[in-house]
Formats: sequence, C-alpha cells, structure tokens
Amino acid sequence: MRKAPARKLARGFTLIEILVAIVVLSIGLLGIAGLQLATTKYKINSWSRSSNASLFADFSDRVRMNPSQAGRNYITGADSTSAYILNSDWATQQAATDASLTITPNCETDSSVTSCTPQQRAAYDMGAWRLRVRNALPQGAALVEGNRSDGITVTLMWFDKENTDSQRRINDGTAVNLVAVTTCTSQQTGLARQTCCPATASAPAGVRCARFSFVP
Repeated sequence: MRKAPARKLARGFTLIEILVAIVVLSIGLLGIAGLQLATTKYKINSWSRSSNASLFADFSDRVRMNPSQAGRNYITGADSTSAYILNSDWATQQAATDASLTITPNCETDSSVTSCTPQQRAAYDMGAWRLRVRNALPQGAALVEGNRSDGITVTLMWFDKENTDSQRRINDGTAVNLVAVTTCTSQQTGLARQTCCPATASAPAGVRCARFSFVP
C-alpha cells in the first residue's frame, strides 16, 4: 500500500497553530489591560496622597509665618479666635466659586504686600490655600480645627470615583455603590483616626479623608 506524502498528512496543521496562538495572545492582552487599569487606579490614589502632603506642608507654613492669628497663645495665655479655621461642610465648599476665594489684597504679589496686616494675611492665606486644595484634589475640600495652644488638625477631602464596593457585586451580584465615608469618633485610633471624615463635613459617599495635626 502506498503511503501518503508527509506534506499531505500535515495539511492544515499551520492554521491550527495560528488559531491557538491568537487565543493565547488574546488572553495575554486581556491580562495586560487589567494590569494597566489597576496601575492607573493606584497611581491616582498615590498622586492624591502626595498632593495631601504638599497641601498640609503649605498650610502649616502659612500658619507658622503668622502665628498671632492662630488662636490662643500658649505662652501668655491670651485667648482669641483663630483666623485659620475652616468649618464649612462639603456641599458649601463645593458651591463656593473661585472668585469668592480670591482675596484682596494679594499679600504675596501686590505692591501693598509690605502693609498687609496679620488679619489681612490670614484671610489671604485661607483663600489662596483653599483654591490650591480645590485645584490639586478631585473636588477638593478641607476642614481646619483647633488653635496654636492645643494644636491644629487639618482634614483634606477629595472625591474618589473608584471608592466603590466592587467586592460586593462579586459576592452577591448587587449593583456597585460608592462607599459611605467613615465618620470620626472619639474611640478611633491609629490609621482609622487618620482617614476618617469629621461629622461636620457631611461628606457624601465616595469621599476620602486624610487628617494631619501640628502645633505652630
């Protein structure tokens, strides 16, 4: 019996290899796409936290340059209301316009900079800093509490659209929702205390908070 040529027996084998290669390549590309998505998510979070550190350093420097406006004096005991307090809730700060935060005189660039009183400097500092918070963080807002005697606590807030209960959808198939904020309580310590949102902020779901403290 005459054997078929080897070339005829191998007919179509190359096409199968190509199809398998396409399937393997597709799986690999899907994995790469998922990795890029996760990387982007963590990159955004890292960027926000880096911005927080810069914003906090800026604010603390402004207060230390104008300590007489930071409330009760721990040396003399003289008591006064701090001009570096910010207690407007989330909605109020989101509704504020950039124009309302632009304070005159500009104590950094105007010719009148040398004649700015401590009160004017504090008002300018708060307006300029709030504008920077708004521009540096997604829907950025802040709360400032305390005085130079007891210490000042700064809470930076921003909206994170990735802050969702995606694991819940995996578990029970329900819709993905933004995660509600964790409100600060007196019992919290450590990291929980550093990432909670004060009740006075009335922050909506999806908002993240970072809290810092310092003594001028």
